[in-house]
Amino acid sequence: MNIEHTLDTNTSELLSELRKEVEIDFQQKDINYCEVFTQNGRSTIFYNPNIVDNESIAHELLHIWLNRFNYVIGNHIFLSFQSDWKLSKVFNKFLCDYIENCFDHYKMYPKYLEMGFSPEKFIMNGLEEKCSIEDIKKLHLKFLSKYKPDSINRFIGYLISIYADHVDNNYEEHLKLLEKKEPELFRIVTDFWNKWIEFDIENIDAIHNSDIGLAESFMTEMEDWIEYKKLK
Repeated sequence: MNIEHTLDTNTSELLSELRKEVEIDFQQKDINYCEVFTQNGRSTIFYNPNIVDNESIAHELLHIWLNRFNYVIGNHIFLSFQSDWKLSKVFNKFLCDYIENCFDHYKMYPKYLEMGFSPEKFIMNGLEEKCSIEDIKKLHLKFLSKYKPDSINRFIGYLISIYADHVDNNYEEHLKLLEKKEPELFRIVTDFWNKWIEFDIENIDAIHNSDIGLAESFMTEMEDWIEYKKLK
């Protein structure tokens, strides 16, 4: 199966446009989703030929499209916090990659819609809520006055997942519960997301519109928030 022969016009045009700058190939893999791996100017999209569709290929191509803007927020947070014994426990690779993925999704979703695709296929289980009330109720940030790094990690992940949801699920109660659990952390993560909404990825500038500056503003607030807290 040559996956390129099955692509619709818009997806084929995006692939051709990206190939002017990036080497892109496709490999079959026994997975239930598509994924892309990029290194040294070469991207490989892995797909399962039994379940692949135009939407999933377009989704991965849009991740490649975003690479041209060279922002490194998630990885910058992860690497910077490796030397911080508290925050390295919170910001593991999974969370930092998840933040970057959610940030990607927010910026690429309008282009996905412009290509004529429907919201429900943007991601797996696209119309379902991304975080449940039950998950939040089970979340306890502290035990015997000490904060639990894994719970802080999940708090941040839950809140980012809600903000990144591309459909209009009702999260009013979810947000109230999260804010009540830790108001200042809620504010810090919310501000971070709101700054990303306003961030212009197409005109990154080290002084006036810096992705590193955006990440480090968030990191500074996290350092201040956790400084005098005891961790379990």
